[in-house]
Amino acid sequence: MPSQPNFARIRSAGAFALAVLLLFASVTGCSQSPSASSSSPSETASPSASSSPSPSAAESAPSAAETRLFTDGLGREVEIPVQPQRVVVSEFSSEALTVGVKPIGLGPNDLKNAFTQNQLTGIDDVGDPPNAEKILDLKPDLIIFSQYMPEIYPDAMAQIEKIAPVVYINFEDPIYDVLPTVADVLGKADAAQEWIQAYEAERAAAREQVKEAIGDKTVSIFRIQKGRLRIYLSTNFGGYALRSALEAKAPAAVQEEIAKAKWANAVEISLEKLPEYAGDIMLLIVSEDSGDQEEYKAIRDSALWQSLPAVKNGDVHLLDTLKYYNSDIVTVRETMKEMANMLAGSTP
Repeated sequence: MPSQPNFARIRSAGAFALAVLLLFASVTGCSQSPSASSSSPSETASPSASSSPSPSAAESAPSAAETRLFTDGLGREVEIPVQPQRVVVSEFSSEALTVGVKPIGLGPNDLKNAFTQNQLTGIDDVGDPPNAEKILDLKPDLIIFSQYMPEIYPDAMAQIEKIAPVVYINFEDPIYDVLPTVADVLGKADAAQEWIQAYEAERAAAREQVKEAIGDKTVSIFRIQKGRLRIYLSTNFGGYALRSALEAKAPAAVQEEIAKAKWANAVEISLEKLPEYAGDIMLLIVSEDSGDQEEYKAIRDSALWQSLPAVKNGDVHLLDTLKYYNSDIVTVRETMKEMANMLAGSTP
C-alpha cells in the first residue's frame, strides 16, 4: 500500500477530496508517495506533525555481525558470528572444507593432509604452538581449536582468546561428533548431514567387502619407530576407519586396550608382547626416517617376527605414513576404502 506522508495536511478536506487524491496517487504514482517495495534503505517518508516516526531500514535489517551463543567442548559459552567469514582452525580443515568453508589459517598437521593438500593452497600456517601474532594479523572473526590446546599451550591460548571468539572442539567420533559440531559452529549443519549420508552408503559397501573377504580374522595396526613399537587403537593411523567404519575384529589384547579408553590413540608395547597384539592380518606403519627403517629391519629379521602367523601367511601390509597420519573425516573415508581393498586381497 502506498505510504501517505502528506495526508495529515488535508484532514480538513471532505471525504470526496480525499478519495480523489487517493485515486490520483494510484494512477500517477506520485513521487511524493513512493511504494514501500521500491524504497531503498536510505529512503524514508517525512513524518507529519501527527504521525509517529517509523524505524529506519538500518534498524530493522539484520546486522552483518549478528552473533549467537555456543557452548563448546570445554563447557564455555562463547558468543560467535552466525555466519563467520574469516576462520582459523587447528585440526579441523577437512570438516570446514566439507561444509564449504575455506579457513584462512591452519595448524601444520592439517597442511600436510595427503587428501586435502590441493585445497589448502594460500592458507597460512599459524604454527604449533599457535602463534598469536600471526593469528592477529589474519584478522579472524572465529577461531576453532581442539580441546587440548589450553592444556598444552595455556599462555598462547590466553593471548589468542583475546583476538576473536575461540571455540574448543572435543576429539571424539570424527564423523558423528566432530563434523556436526564444526558444521554447527560454522552455520552449516545441513551440509554435514548430507556428507554423512554419502559416507554411510560407502561404509556399508566397504564393510560388506571386508566381511566377505576375511570373515572373523583379526586385524591389528602397528607402528615401528626407532626405539618404539606402538599398537594403534581406534583413532589415528587408520584406527577409526578399521574399527568403527569397517568393524574389523581386533585381537583380544587390542580390544581390551580400546575398552579402557574408547578414543585413545595408541599404546606402546615391548617386542616380547607383540604376539599377543598381532592379528591374523597386520597393517604396518614405518616412515622413511632412517632410524625407523633400521628398527623395522631389526624387528623384521628377528625370530619372533618370523614366527607370527600373519608373517608366515603373507598377511602383513604396509600403510603410507602420510596418508594415514590424520584422523579427520576425509582421511577416514579415503583410508576406509583403501583398507577395504587391501583386506579383500588378503589370503583366504
